[in-house]
Amino acid sequence: MTRPFDSAISAIRMSGPSLYDPPVSADSPLYLTNDHLEAALSRHMLGRSLAGLPLRTRSKVAKTLVCEALGYDVPASFRKSQPRFPHPNFDLYVQKSNNLQIWNEEVDPERRYVVLGLDDDDSIAGVRVVTGQELALLDTTGTLTSKYQASRRKSNGSTLVNPFDTLPFVQSMKPVSALEARLMGLISPVSVPRPGTVLSISAIYSRLLQLIGREIQDPGATQERLRGVELQRLICSELDLAEYADGGQFPDILSQALEVKLQLSPTVDLGLVSPDSAKPVLELGEQIAHRDMRYAVVYAERIDYARLRVTEVVVCSGAHFFDEFRRFEGRVQNRKLQIRLPRDFFEITSTG
Repeated sequence: MTRPFDSAISAIRMSGPSLYDPPVSADSPLYLTNDHLEAALSRHMLGRSLAGLPLRTRSKVAKTLVCEALGYDVPASFRKSQPRFPHPNFDLYVQKSNNLQIWNEEVDPERRYVVLGLDDDDSIAGVRVVTGQELALLDTTGTLTSKYQASRRKSNGSTLVNPFDTLPFVQSMKPVSALEARLMGLISPVSVPRPGTVLSISAIYSRLLQLIGREIQDPGATQERLRGVELQRLICSELDLAEYADGGQFPDILSQALEVKLQLSPTVDLGLVSPDSAKPVLELGEQIAHRDMRYAVVYAERIDYARLRVTEVVVCSGAHFFDEFRRFEGRVQNRKLQIRLPRDFFEITSTG
C-alpha cells in the first residue's frame, strides 16, 4: 500500500544524499514532515526486537533500521554528529523507561527528536517524533529550562494587535484577504505555505472572531495537548482548510504560518524561542523568521469538567507579540537534561 511519505523516501533512494549532508529544506521533495517521518519509521520499526543486545550495539541497530526506513545508505560507521541524523535533522533516543536523558547539549527548538519506546521484551512498541519546542513543554521539573513565558498586559477583549503582516512575510508569502472556499479546502493544515494561498493576518483575525462563544470539548485536566487539538480542529474549520491534520511542527497550522495557543490561565508558554526572534523557521526556509509568524492566543473559560467556552481571541505577528504581552525571560541550562515522558507518550504513534 502506497503511503503519502513513500514519494519522499523514493526520492531519497534515487538521489542518494548522505545522511550527513546539511539539513534538507521543507520545500524539497526529500523532506518528510514530522507526521510522515513518524509514520515511515513506525511502518518499518514497530515490532522489531532489540533483545539481548549490548547498549552500543542496540543503538547501532536502531540507527540502521532508521536508515532502511527512510531510504538512506547505511554508513560503514555512524559519526558522532549533532544532530545524529543531520540531513533529516533529528536525534534518536531508544527508551526502555520514561526518563529521557539528553547529555552535554541544549535542546534545539528547530531540531526533531525521534524517540523509540521498548516494551518488556525489548521490542520496539512505540515511535514518536517531537520538536525541541514540544520537548521543552514536556519538562515539568525545571531541569531543562524555565522557557519563554508571557502574560497579557491588560485584557481588552479580542484584539488584532497589528493589522498588517510583517514586510518579509508580505514579500515572501503574498498573503491574500480572501480565497475561494473551494481552493482553501484543497490546502492541508500541514502543507508548506505557498505564496498567494496564505490568508493575511487581518483575514485570519476576522475568521477567528467566529470562535467567540464556541465550545471546546475537554478530554481531561491532564490532557493539555488534546485540548489544543480540539481548538486546532475548530480553527481549521473556520479557515475553510482541508480536514484537520497535525504534523507536530511549528507553527501548528503550517500552511497559514499560524501558531495557536489555548489559554485557561494568564501565563502563555512559548517554548524555547521568543516570538520576536529573527531566527529563521526551519519549515519555511531562510526568508521567514519566528518574528514573521502569526500567533493566535485563544482564551477560554471552563463551563464544566468536560467543556470549555472561547471568550477572547488575540492575533498578532511575532514581531508585535510583546506589544500586547509582557515577557518573562527564560534561561536554557547547559547540563544533563532529564525529562519524564508522560504515560501516554507513545499512544498516538502514527502508521501513516
